[in-house]
Amino acid sequence: MDCLLPESLDISTVLDTTTQYQHWLTQASTLHINASEVVRVDAAGIQALTALFLTAKRNQIEVQLINPTNLLLEGISTLGLKEQFEKSNSVGE
Repeated sequence: MDCLLPESLDISTVLDTTTQYQHWLTQASTLHINASEVVRVDAAGIQALTALFLTAKRNQIEVQLINPTNLLLEGISTLGLKEQFEKSNSVGE
């Protein structure tokens, strides 16, 4: 299933994105998450995204982050969560 992250992954969108993530997890056994439009992130948004990846892994759902913006990659790295995304599947272009 191809999924698109919103432009903003921050505290103001966590409730909406978490609901959307739960929907994605029930709809497919493979998720390709396009992160090319993300221009605003904070710790809460990245934590919610991390929870999506961890839940997918736990439920044996293949998940891949596609075209993450540099801003998103920097946030993931700053929070020390890069390994969580790599273990779930590849973080790539």
